[in-house]
Amino acid sequence: MRCKRCGSQNVVIQAATHTWTKHRGCLGWFFWILLAICTLGLILIIPLLTNSKTKSRTHSVAVCQNCGKRWRV
Repeated sequence: MRCKRCGSQNVVIQAATHTWTKHRGCLGWFFWILLAICTLGLILIIPLLTNSKTKSRTHSVAVCQNCGKRWRV
């Protein structure tokens, strides 16, 4: 594999992970708290407070060891 910027063949392939977390909005939390107070109280709300959705995606990245240019493979 050759670098597109400097033409060097000194290129290393690495695995890169992109991670993001999705949290609930204010309106969603309001309805969950209202539901918890009306039905089961704090027994229902404790698991919801610790619940957040985390997603990750792994892809390969080539890195030139001479000039430092990075690109997706």
